[in-house]
Amino acid sequence: MSKDEDFQDMLDNLDIVVESMEDGHTVITPRVHHENRGKTLLELQKELLDPDARQHALYRLYINPTFRKLVAGFVIVSIIHTLLFFFATTLSTPGRNVFSLFLLIIYLWVSETFPLPVTALMAGVALVLLGEDRDLAFASYAADSVFMILGSLIIAQGITKSGAENLIIRRLLGPFTGSNYALILGIIVICSFMAAIIPDHSVAAIMLPLVLTVADKTDIKEKNNEMIALVLAVAFSCSIAGLATPSGGARNVIAMGFLEEIYDIRISYVQWVILAAPITIALIPAVFLTLVIVNKVSYRRIDYIQETGKSIDDRQILALSILVLTFGLFLTSGFNGLTLGTCAMIGGIMMHATGVLEWEDSRQRLRWGVMFIYGAALTMGKAMVNHGAADWLAGGLYQMADYGSEFGGDLSIILIIIVVTVLLTNVMSDGAAAAILVPITLAVGAAADFNLAFIAIITAISTAFAFMTSFGTPPNLIVQASGIPTSNDFLRNGVPLVIIAILFLVLAQTYYWEMASDVAGI
Repeated sequence: MSKDEDFQDMLDNLDIVVESMEDGHTVITPRVHHENRGKTLLELQKELLDPDARQHALYRLYINPTFRKLVAGFVIVSIIHTLLFFFATTLSTPGRNVFSLFLLIIYLWVSETFPLPVTALMAGVALVLLGEDRDLAFASYAADSVFMILGSLIIAQGITKSGAENLIIRRLLGPFTGSNYALILGIIVICSFMAAIIPDHSVAAIMLPLVLTVADKTDIKEKNNEMIALVLAVAFSCSIAGLATPSGGARNVIAMGFLEEIYDIRISYVQWVILAAPITIALIPAVFLTLVIVNKVSYRRIDYIQETGKSIDDRQILALSILVLTFGLFLTSGFNGLTLGTCAMIGGIMMHATGVLEWEDSRQRLRWGVMFIYGAALTMGKAMVNHGAADWLAGGLYQMADYGSEFGGDLSIILIIIVVTVLLTNVMSDGAAAAILVPITLAVGAAADFNLAFIAIITAISTAFAFMTSFGTPPNLIVQASGIPTSNDFLRNGVPLVIIAILFLVLAQTYYWEMASDVAGI
């Protein structure tokens, strides 16, 4: 092959355009091609000067963005692991290993180095490699809460497939379809009301397809910023409503259980609502304003034509009946002996048994990876507890709170508890965060002579502020499964909302709870 032919072959491999200009100059321009995306000019120039470099396996690996993210993560975690060896002397070797793995998994999730479900499966495998019993390492992937998410998603799919979502939309969302602002606010209000009674992730699983149906029938689907605001409205409103009542989320029941078991203090359903519900009400406009401002949503009218004149068919009646039955099982789960996961799976099975859904519908359209992500969050939380890493973190929290009380008084202790809880709940499931922190925060509260009922509720409410990551709560996972919001979208919208939520919680505890506690008898 001649030198000119070799040069042309190299240009073809580089996928660049060579143009001869009228003045005799030659302009070389790289095409926008999947192999060249993300490459710097220096990298392209290096390939141009050294065509053999492109064929070199190590060089191809070096320019791979996934490889770079992975190396960066290992370097960061290795440095932290080394520091733990010297400074975390009270933490056992298995504890340090699990904590380092925990940080690595969080990094891989946030950076999206691999698809989120792949990283989720890596967590269980890595725990086995670290010496964890294989049954224990993977047990949480089949936890009751995982099956609750699965069953809820199947039920939501049945509602959508049958067309019953149009009936619900006409009744609930219909009055809010005049403008994009009204639609966003309507979603927040409706989800907040429903999720205060029904577990938040069940509401998210039902409402998401309804919202997407409305968007699909308007030009909202063509505006990415409005689509992001709509789906995040579902996730965030379910989270803020889930804190309003004990039945809104497992974290609330966990906090109440620890308070009763350890300190023999009981909080009734009504007492919880009196203290927590006003925070949900205050956060409704905060969520709306945050989504509108951060996503730069400008007010405009939308044209949504509701379907009228269609009578309800047998499949829709079946789908809605199964939905109502499942909700009834949720509400009576404390009396019927069934777990929430069992209730959800009963509904999911009935969707198939009655013919509302075919198996191919679920096999092809259901985002199965969501269950792996939540299972990984649970298994990492359990491993942190079993190997002392959670106690080590909690001990640091206690020292911080004790140190802060010398300077900022009681308020500093409350702030430290809230901030640490918020940070933890954004990197693991809210239920796992509550299970880890509630016993420790209650110990901190007892040492500081606080009202322990307040501390339990503060901790549980703080675990609901998992707005910054897609895997912090089941509603976030369900919304992320739609493929619309990215991890960066959760971060952009979640950070300001977390700050506002913390402020509201501190104000409520400082000024409202002392007065309301007399009325509630806490």
